[in-house]
Amino acid sequence: MIRTSIETVWDRWANLHPVVRFSILLGAMALIGLFAMRPAYRGFKAWRLERNLVAARKAVAEVRMDDARDLSLSVLRAGGPRIEAFQILEQATASLRDPRHGEIARALMMHPESSDEDRWRVFRGMVAETALGLIGQVWSKLPAQCQQDPQFASVFAERLIAERRLSEAASVLLAVPEDARTPEVDRCLIRVLIGSGKREGYEEAQRLIASKMPAAGTEISGWLDLLETIPAVSLRARLLDPVRRVLENPAHGDDARMALMLARLDYAANFSRPAAVLDEATERWQERDPESLAHFLADLGLYQRLLDTFPAERIAQHPGLFPRVLEALERSGAWEQAVPLLDAHGQRLPKFEELTHRAMVVAKTGDATARSLAWNAAMGEAETSSLPTAFLTLQRLASDAGMPDEAGQAMVAAIRLGRGPLPLYADLKPLLSSLASQGRENTLFEICSIYLTFEPGNPVLLTQYAYLACLNNLVDTKTILKAMETMATGLPKELPVQCVLATAYLCDGQPAKAAETLDRLALDPAQLAPGYRAAFLTTQLLNRRISKDDPLIIEFPWKSLQPSERRKFNELIRAAKP
Repeated sequence: MIRTSIETVWDRWANLHPVVRFSILLGAMALIGLFAMRPAYRGFKAWRLERNLVAARKAVAEVRMDDARDLSLSVLRAGGPRIEAFQILEQATASLRDPRHGEIARALMMHPESSDEDRWRVFRGMVAETALGLIGQVWSKLPAQCQQDPQFASVFAERLIAERRLSEAASVLLAVPEDARTPEVDRCLIRVLIGSGKREGYEEAQRLIASKMPAAGTEISGWLDLLETIPAVSLRARLLDPVRRVLENPAHGDDARMALMLARLDYAANFSRPAAVLDEATERWQERDPESLAHFLADLGLYQRLLDTFPAERIAQHPGLFPRVLEALERSGAWEQAVPLLDAHGQRLPKFEELTHRAMVVAKTGDATARSLAWNAAMGEAETSSLPTAFLTLQRLASDAGMPDEAGQAMVAAIRLGRGPLPLYADLKPLLSSLASQGRENTLFEICSIYLTFEPGNPVLLTQYAYLACLNNLVDTKTILKAMETMATGLPKELPVQCVLATAYLCDGQPAKAAETLDRLALDPAQLAPGYRAAFLTTQLLNRRISKDDPLIIEFPWKSLQPSERRKFNELIRAAKP
């Protein structure tokens, strides 16, 4: 029976057309290959991924971070979403200062297999080198246990305090359960008080420092740092008696930091004889610890005394004096002496920073051409620097030196780079106002576009972006209207939002909708900003409520508008039917 069945099948096979037989054989071979080779391929793929992962570990151990980055990327691209590959990739891109590091770091933090240790390490690095808006996004997505962790809270609060976001810093710190608060959290809360710049804040900070400062141990240094941030004139001897007792402990007799802090308290408490306090401190520490003494004098703003105490020739023996002496020369206006100092010791600074100081010196000469050349050299060096903070350092130095145009140029370059501890959009108001006054609308739009990745939910930023996009025809008006209508529904009483929505309707050829939007606000056009007033008048004209020869149109100060506002509204008015 079996033989007969085989012969029957064979006869039928022989009677099939050769093409059919070939197709059947090909299909059979494909099925065999699929079932036999797929497990083998999976095994080979797993072996290859593991081999690349082992090689990536070895590259990290040998500090070959470029190889570690490429190998870990190959693992992830091959479909191996192993947490270790993410960890290696984040470590490698951070070491190489790869522009993709921020995105990779956020991916690691949000990875479901990421540990609290991973999140802490990555978050700490992000806080130091990432735009504050992005850090805020990451913070909002962290698990509650991380947000209440004193390590996470204190490092985030430090950044907020540095950016003068004191109320936000206080909220972050107070979210940490009281029984879990560490000395670092307490110190951050005190920094919030000091950051207020008010007498009450300074005094409450001193009370807390006096009550919490330990009598001994390495933590004393952190509390002394706090005291140094309080202006000497605001120190109160009656509040700091416990601190004085700690500082007067004979066990700290040879500690320059302790002794000079005690001198600072004496200086603040006895302004009738400051010279004696300064003379005693100078005589004691001028040779024993010159760098600490220079820090002490600079902290008190005694720059001329610092220069008298430490002539430039001492820097060769004590390199740590260089930044203090340079600062003292610049703060005291001795710019002509800064050049030989930079010639002798400028190599101790990053090249871009040295060139910035030289540009600051040239700026004081009044030679506009030399100033421009010197500043451009500093900007060029910063552009090639691997440090993400290079342009921000230039911005800070230029701002301190009274060079607002150069400071703005450096900040724009920092924003274009998109790296480094950039501030929130709200803190860019002086820069944005300056750019607007110069008519640099393309730069304004560029900044808005970049910041949208940092602060996508910021209504002020979205409104400004939409307005510039409409006026300059940079984004499809339907796309803008979709976003603005949603925002306007949630913010019905926000005048800028509603005026920009009306402008978007005008640009989309819907003047009736623009009128409907503005009518709800019962506006007094005389009280509107020039741009919004122009939008209001254009809306009235296009809806035939006023004519082109109406005094409101004729007498409107069109030259007060930005170029794109003037161009767009004049274009709409010219196109209106008589």
